[in-house]
Amino acid sequence: MKKLVIVGSGMSAMKVVDEVLKIDPLMYQITIIGAETVLPYNRIMLSPVLAGEKEFDDIKTHDENYFSQNNITFKPGFEVTTVGRKAKNVEVVNLEDQSLERINYDRLVICTGSTPFILPLPGKELEGVVSFRDIYDVEYMKSEAGKDKKVAVIGTGLLGLEAANGLNELGFDVTVIGNSSSIMNMQLDPSSGGLLQKVLEQKNINFKMDAMTTKIVGETKVESLEFEDGSTMQTDMVVMSVGIVPNDDLAKRIGLHTDRGIMVGDTMMTSDPVIYSVGECIKHRGTTYGLVAPLFEQARVCAEQVCEVNHHMYTGSDISTKLKVSGVDVFSAGEFDNADDEVMCSKDHALNTRKRLSIRDNKLVGAVLFGDSTDGLFYFDLIKKETDITDMRKTLLFGDISIDTASAGSVGVERMADDEQVCGCLGVTKGDIVTAVAGGCDTFELMQEETDCGTGCGGCSSVAKQIFSFVSDIESVAKDTLCDCTSHSTQEVREHVRSLEVVATIDEVRSALDFSDSCEKCGAAINYYLSSQFNAQYKHNDNERPHNEKMHANLQNDGTYSIVPQMQGGLTTPDELKALADIAIKFKVPTVKVTGGQRIDLLGIPKENLNDMWDELSDAGMEAGYAYAKATRTCKSCVGRDHCLMGTQDSMGLSVKMEDAVWSHFMPHKFKMGVSGCPRNCAESTIKDFGVICTEKGYEIHVAGACGIRTKACLKDRFFKKEEDVVKYLKAFVQLYRVEANYLERVMHFEERVGLDYIRSKLDTPEKIKKWADQLPSTVKNPWVTTNHRQSA
Repeated sequence: MKKLVIVGSGMSAMKVVDEVLKIDPLMYQITIIGAETVLPYNRIMLSPVLAGEKEFDDIKTHDENYFSQNNITFKPGFEVTTVGRKAKNVEVVNLEDQSLERINYDRLVICTGSTPFILPLPGKELEGVVSFRDIYDVEYMKSEAGKDKKVAVIGTGLLGLEAANGLNELGFDVTVIGNSSSIMNMQLDPSSGGLLQKVLEQKNINFKMDAMTTKIVGETKVESLEFEDGSTMQTDMVVMSVGIVPNDDLAKRIGLHTDRGIMVGDTMMTSDPVIYSVGECIKHRGTTYGLVAPLFEQARVCAEQVCEVNHHMYTGSDISTKLKVSGVDVFSAGEFDNADDEVMCSKDHALNTRKRLSIRDNKLVGAVLFGDSTDGLFYFDLIKKETDITDMRKTLLFGDISIDTASAGSVGVERMADDEQVCGCLGVTKGDIVTAVAGGCDTFELMQEETDCGTGCGGCSSVAKQIFSFVSDIESVAKDTLCDCTSHSTQEVREHVRSLEVVATIDEVRSALDFSDSCEKCGAAINYYLSSQFNAQYKHNDNERPHNEKMHANLQNDGTYSIVPQMQGGLTTPDELKALADIAIKFKVPTVKVTGGQRIDLLGIPKENLNDMWDELSDAGMEAGYAYAKATRTCKSCVGRDHCLMGTQDSMGLSVKMEDAVWSHFMPHKFKMGVSGCPRNCAESTIKDFGVICTEKGYEIHVAGACGIRTKACLKDRFFKKEEDVVKYLKAFVQLYRVEANYLERVMHFEERVGLDYIRSKLDTPEKIKKWADQLPSTVKNPWVTTNHRQSA
């Protein structure tokens, strides 16, 4: 058996191996040498790992079983030091113990990829200066999370923006620094870049554009940045994402032809006839590619060559970029920066979508789509084929208008070659989708499970659905279902509940909608929807509530529980404190803690003590704090004008009134409030679901903030002069949220879904505010003294 050695374990290297095994799994004994100490993974998916949306295990592309089943020797943590081209062997070093060994080869494939370009700035060697290129970079950034740090991301390309988004999700204060006037200027025209920047700014990512960084300042760690205009910016970390450099060091050392990359021909052969090269380390016809689709095309050609078959040649790639950046679909192809081109442009302000088409000599030469990339394939086909668009000029901005007719897709998905890339994140081709459907995948979701198509950034989903529908003749519309027990979406279940004229039970709703089973997720959601629809007429089904709500206490890691009594606005009395101390001593509570919401938490309580402790707390005049529930939580406040020299209003008094107004209502999610007695904001009111900033003239209302895994500053909503108007508006806001938000949808996500303008439109007059406020039902009883809620020990 011949010997094939692959240098590198990245995506292009592993694609070569995959293709070789498809052609002839018995031709080679394969050895893979990777400098990284982990299993191969999808670098494109580092962004969701950084953001906490995925774990490293989710992005691994090949596991141990793959190597053992295919008799492959995988050597992670090794590096090739030199290649004996005459003897056909490689010398490798174990990076851990520095031991050396030689491995013979018949064919050698170099896939050393690229290295991140680090700007040659003074201070670049300081601790806290990192790139965003591998899993080790991600692990470092995540290790710094939760430390209230500022991060500067230098670079406004895709990787820089993805790093910024992930760091923002982790809670960092992020500023993106660019030396041009618009972001992603290699893929987007300035107007589209501006729209994307606005979306990111709404997520509290800051931007400093047209800025040239000149120095990174610090003793041993990063402290600040200096710019060409003399300005400075404090920062604790610098993430450089300004480009990549082909890693051709090994090729240079062994005498291969290089020129800012390993020179290869159309067969992917280097200047040595038994050494091939693929990926970001090569230069082919003067071009180096950094996208997955070209790399995978190269890998297929390379595999055919080393397996001594010759079906394809690599002549270069037509490049289009289909991405989902921070949840926004973006598509770019061709040229868009030639000032002499004709431009067609459309924008839908309501949907926040934009199309910009560049035309030259009656041919489409460039397309940029923002917010909706559905027509990307259609435009890309016109660009590649240099189609004369004279006859379709009037309708060109509408996309492929033939797609729903008998002649659908004359330039659509059916014209795509089977080997054409669909999913750039995971290298899925149209042929992979066709094969999956032929193999029995009769739903879009099953096709996704089989191929992983559309499970990366999601930017290819629209095209993948078109291909699936065309191949299977099955409608591919996928929707987020409430849970695995039903095919109905959250919205459909809620609309059914809204249509009911008489109170129903949870099981009656399940039966009416043909649920196949029951689970905690759908039980809790339907329970809430029935409650918000019928208020006092509906009796909660406690058996369908989440565990903590059943117990009226928070379950802890060790199986004990935590009880949090209500303390409105953080106010308490000596009698209450004495009662809490006596109860804690009597029941031997091991931990007593002041919470971030200005209350006292009794932790480590055995289940059998809950009922008796509730009784004694209730006898002392204290109520449940609902710390365990999807309900109104606390209203945090500062001491206000009665005690603080800076206070402008009675923040403590207002916080008590606000809690009284909306206390104990079950909500779609937890609901936190805050009142700060002056703009210094000591109560942190601007990161609450509903916050009030007191001023000399009245009260600023701020909504839809949050502090957690993702921290989001509130949006300034409106201003009131009187306390009673604040309380009435709070009641109206809460009722609107209760009625229109989905279960488990925080206020910030509700606002992001419907928009602050929509919320304002529902509450833009005193009459509307009164109407919604009056609909808020009366508060429920203290569950700690309701016998129906007592738990059996």
